[in-house]
Amino acid sequence: MLSEGNTGRYLKYAVGEIILVVIGILIALQINNWNQQRILEKQSQQVLVNLREEINENKTELESAIEFLKQRVDKRLEFLNSSDQNISDTEKIKKISSMVFFYLERIDLPIIENELGSNKKIFQWSELTKSMQNLSESIGYYNKGIEYLENDVHSNILPYLVNRGVMTDIMVSKGILNSKDYLNVDAYNSENFRNVIASSTLMTSALLEGANKVIKDYNELLLIINQKIE
Repeated sequence: MLSEGNTGRYLKYAVGEIILVVIGILIALQINNWNQQRILEKQSQQVLVNLREEINENKTELESAIEFLKQRVDKRLEFLNSSDQNISDTEKIKKISSMVFFYLERIDLPIIENELGSNKKIFQWSELTKSMQNLSESIGYYNKGIEYLENDVHSNILPYLVNRGVMTDIMVSKGILNSKDYLNVDAYNSENFRNVIASSTLMTSALLEGANKVIKDYNELLLIINQKIE
């Protein structure tokens, strides 16, 4: 009976020890998870701050690009709607130059690209991820629009002007080449040139719409980011 009593006490003691060990392990795991969560939250907050700065910088640059695109569209529409052919040849060359040449920076947001392309997500908020996806798609369309417009200039407009000798006139007007005896501005008055410019204007207008869509998505994402930053 004594042996059985001791065995019972030992079993109770052993079970108690096991329970204490299990509780200790669970507490340690909980503390570790809590620490990991704090680290992740701190990391998320810093990335959010960096992302906000990145977006604001890109937004400022894009707003400048939008103003440039608006001016370019206005100049082309002014040309297409104008019936006055009594301007000087030099002015015609300047108008052609102002309608043709441009350079636009493509948008790059590496923080969003890294987050959306990674299997290990930093952000755990579905609305933030969705907003980043929308912005990424808008940027993709905008960058593709720049590519299309550049191809149009290099494949259609510039070859047209080169074949008609207008590029030399443009270089003369900019002082790159010495002046020559005549200016070949027949291209300016031709219906073919108007069609080329009209087609390019439609593409530029579409790019302008794409840029405004990016601005809209920028603002929506910034609103969510500001709500998440503590």
